[in-house]
Amino acid sequence: MIITAIKIICIILAIILIVLVILQQGKGSDLGSAFGGGSSNSMFGAVGPSNFLGKLTAFIAFLFLVLNLAQAVLLKNANTETLFTEEEIQEATNVVEIPIE
Repeated sequence: MIITAIKIICIILAIILIVLVILQQGKGSDLGSAFGGGSSNSMFGAVGPSNFLGKLTAFIAFLFLVLNLAQAVLLKNANTETLFTEEEIQEATNVVEIPIE
């Protein structure tokens, strides 16, 4: 149940991360300037969107990585099972000596 929730959150964070990277202002003409990223100072303040979007992108990336690591640990613990019982291991390790003629 929790693994499914983490998977859904990771997918949403990945989509948000892609959008944030695309919207960031680059050196040339990019998609961020098409949405007003180059001249819009009212939403992000006087500094512009690069500082705010950079910090937000780093935070979302951090959350994405932490959730993926947690998901890996949870999946490892959920899929760990004993393949052999102790008795089967004892039987397999008993070596039968065959006399050489």
